Amino acid sequence: MDSESSSLIGSRNKPRYDTFENSGGYQSDGESASSGDAVINRFRLMSPDVDPDNILEEDFMDDLTIPTSFSTEMRYVLNNSVLITLTFLLEYSLTIVSLFVVGHVCTASDALAAASLAVMTYNITGLAFVEGMATSLDTFCSQAYGAKKYSKVGLYAFRCAAMIATGIIPVVASWWCSASWLGYIIAEGDILADIQLFLRVLSFGIPGLILFETGKRFLQAQGHFQAGTYALLLTFPINFVLVYSFTKCFGFAGAPLGIAISQWVMSLMLFVYAKFWKPDTLKCWYPIFTSRFHFKRLFSSWMPMFNLAFPGLLMIEAEYLSFEVLTIMSTYLGIQSIAAQSVISNVGSLVYQIPFAMGCVVSTRVANYIGTASVDNARLSIKTSYVIALIIGLLNCSIILIGNTRLAHMFTNDKEVIGLCKNVMPILAFNQLYDAFTTFSAAMLRGQGRQRIGSILNIVAYYIMALPLSAWLTFGRLQLGLPGLWYGCGVGILLLAFALGYCIWSSDWDEIVEECIRREKEDNEIDLESMVSNMSGNMIADYA
Repeated sequence: MDSESSSLIGSRNKPRYDTFENSGGYQSDGESASSGDAVINRFRLMSPDVDPDNILEEDFMDDLTIPTSFSTEMRYVLNNSVLITLTFLLEYSLTIVSLFVVGHVCTASDALAAASLAVMTYNITGLAFVEGMATSLDTFCSQAYGAKKYSKVGLYAFRCAAMIATGIIPVVASWWCSASWLGYIIAEGDILADIQLFLRVLSFGIPGLILFETGKRFLQAQGHFQAGTYALLLTFPINFVLVYSFTKCFGFAGAPLGIAISQWVMSLMLFVYAKFWKPDTLKCWYPIFTSRFHFKRLFSSWMPMFNLAFPGLLMIEAEYLSFEVLTIMSTYLGIQSIAAQSVISNVGSLVYQIPFAMGCVVSTRVANYIGTASVDNARLSIKTSYVIALIIGLLNCSIILIGNTRLAHMFTNDKEVIGLCKNVMPILAFNQLYDAFTTFSAAMLRGQGRQRIGSILNIVAYYIMALPLSAWLTFGRLQLGLPGLWYGCGVGILLLAFALGYCIWSSDWDEIVEECIRREKEDNEIDLESMVSNMSGNMIADYA
């Protein structure tokens, strides 16, 4: 065994958060080896365009161990939330634009209903899957960066992308034959063929979406919350032009084609940002193509990440699916109710992007603090975030109450549909008051690495309480119709807000920090064993 391998294996028992001296200007992550040269040769091979000696720490990382204050946390969350909120709004709007265009360009009376149900299916089975699995990076990348395990940030991002891409294959396959199974849950059989066509075309953009979601979190962990915004600011007008022009030329299928191309464009924009605009982010790059061993690491040690990714998926899926199940229920109330429910659901999902995006800032901040074991700072950050949640809840409520019919007019000109929306919008607005607390609490749990608790509570609140109550209020003795769907959903959100808030209030911070250290240690030991096995195999092959 060579000296490099011996040094690497010997690092197993070294302190986890130490930094080693080296003559090359490289700061070891304290995990890979005691020799800076060995690490550069084996693990930390950067882009040749980046000089490790010229890479500087982000300013926000320097302050993590210094006692923080309410005003500091308030400024941090608000300042970083502006651009990332715009990012999520723009990203979600890529599909919303298609509904605007289809609703006004396509002449078929059922085109909007078909597009709405296709987008609904995409949100449940595609977008929610990718975003939900990617939330594991809110824990892994942010805690690794806080602990100065820089190469791990890139490794985790690539590993998560590989895991998502593998997991979504059967989902995409189901889209190509969706007409056969959607007929069991959607009453309007005449629009199934159009829904399937929409999903088939949209599937070509999924790889771009995966790269964007994981790449966005790779940069957010380093404090670059604006990266996704810049990428989408350039992509959004391109998406609108593509969707509108393709729909005019090719009809209904043009809308998903424009979206699919836009998803590739936004991932490319993110790469350009990291490579050419902010090359300092490459200090966290993982060199996947340097050797077979580096590439193989993307497909190993999935279980620790899956243990956080799957509960994160359930948390996001529960929220997305609850809205979309309401849409499925509305198919039994007629075409006009489907269209109205689509408008209300999309408005609700659109304003939901505001607290969800801000929650990503909160989860990253909390995870960074946990990575440095700054428990008091994490506690204060959470208290400050709840104050912000109150403000956001009031803001979203006001937007919907004031907008009401104006928001409905953005989707359709049908007076009957607008009338239905007018009666239900106030219910949706009131729900925003406590949905903001729910969303922020879920983000805090992700930062703590406690996605499992959140996923269980989400499932109980939405699928044991909210949806059955919605069905009873809508179709039961009271026969409330469309408003009944949203009354039941609101009750579930309120109960979930209290349950998640209690979990945050009763957090065992010592256990949370220990779990962070234990998770990194287990992952590192697996990587060391994989490297030794790989080296041994190479030595045997060379000898033979």
